[in-house]
Amino acid sequence: MIAPVDGAPSPSPERPSEPAAPRLRVVWTRDLGDGTDFISLGDQLVLVGYDSRDGQGERVILGERASYAKPLVTPDGQSIVFTIRHQQAVYAVDWDGSGLRRLADGFGLDVWADPADGTQWVYVGVDEAPTDPPRYPAVRRYRLDDPTVSELVWDTRPVTADSFQLSADGRTASALLPWPTAGVVDLHEGTWRKLGEGCWTAFSPGEDPLFWYFDGSHRNVTMVDLDTGERWQVPLADDPVFGGYEVYHPRWTNHPRALVLTGPYTVGERANKIRGGGEQVEVHVGFLDETFTAVSSWYRVTRNDEADFFPDAWIEPGTLPERRVRVGGSVPSREADPDASGVVVEVRARQDVVLPSPESIAPYREGLLALEYDVVDVVEGRLDVPVIAVAHWIIRDARTVVGAERPAGRTYRLELAPYDARPELEGKRLIMETGDLTLPLFYDVESAGLMP
Repeated sequence: MIAPVDGAPSPSPERPSEPAAPRLRVVWTRDLGDGTDFISLGDQLVLVGYDSRDGQGERVILGERASYAKPLVTPDGQSIVFTIRHQQAVYAVDWDGSGLRRLADGFGLDVWADPADGTQWVYVGVDEAPTDPPRYPAVRRYRLDDPTVSELVWDTRPVTADSFQLSADGRTASALLPWPTAGVVDLHEGTWRKLGEGCWTAFSPGEDPLFWYFDGSHRNVTMVDLDTGERWQVPLADDPVFGGYEVYHPRWTNHPRALVLTGPYTVGERANKIRGGGEQVEVHVGFLDETFTAVSSWYRVTRNDEADFFPDAWIEPGTLPERRVRVGGSVPSREADPDASGVVVEVRARQDVVLPSPESIAPYREGLLALEYDVVDVVEGRLDVPVIAVAHWIIRDARTVVGAERPAGRTYRLELAPYDARPELEGKRLIMETGDLTLPLFYDVESAGLMP
């Protein structure tokens, strides 16, 4: 049995550039082992929380080490729902660490309050399939105040655990169906729709039917307006505190203008730095601007020497404007622009890099490698920078691409397209082997013809 304990408070001050955040509560897992358990596979985790108004800073809520996974703040902000992965069981505990109770067997996917009567429900993935990542062929929901009351809500197609999130009315949910297929499900009709490929899907809790999915570089989300079909990219790793490195665990909070994530991921194997975790990984809350096209400010929640993962945040209702302001009535689509592939250059590779193996990017089966190049000559089109990063295919169908090596000092003639103009690359693993992560990033168009 997991027992609550008192944790010593630690300060979590705002950095000078941060605006004051609205009242918020944040919960996450902390790895007290080797600092690499970013997905709660081990049993050296504790459950930690932060309330911006109680003066206690970061506070341990459940201190007995276990495989805590995906903690969620309930809609009323008073309790936390979480899974103990090794038990395949879902629990709830009050914010102060009291009232620990077991709710159901399975994996806790989301929490939702019925707008009609305020009843709080916990959505649980059941009958886990032993895949990587795990998937659940069915979803049941349980009343938080009386878990003996439950019902089946989804069994049309398996879903992945980390990305199931309901709309405000409870009819629609974001999901991986399963990973890497990103889409939305209609829980009333039992139907689903694919919208892209990626991970960490999310659904806005606001009035606008907005959906996102995270890309394979672990730096951006693609936002989709389900009413209009418009889609646009929102960078999540462009703040100086992240230094262009990968971020992870992005989740929409209970407020449409706020999200939470962890980062930066700066250690570990270059093929998958997320696996390296590390004490520099902190929890951050980001606030979207009124157009929902960029993160306008960040609030750093944690400041410690431990690895913090899997956060969720709750914003006190009424403390932050919610409405979205549309930009000129529309947002530019991210469909591939045929004119964006008109730049042909001669470039020289700047460093020798050993190709990552297919095993190193698992569970991804396809990957690209971005290297630094000196621009020797612009043959066609226009390019005004002396050094660029270019991504090319190195792994297809879990096999190394023949001829994917790019030795230092060798000159290559490449047809380039802006990487972000190629939506078909969003769900593919992108490995950045560059010393400067802020370099303009391009895609080697002709590398698509390379085969394993």
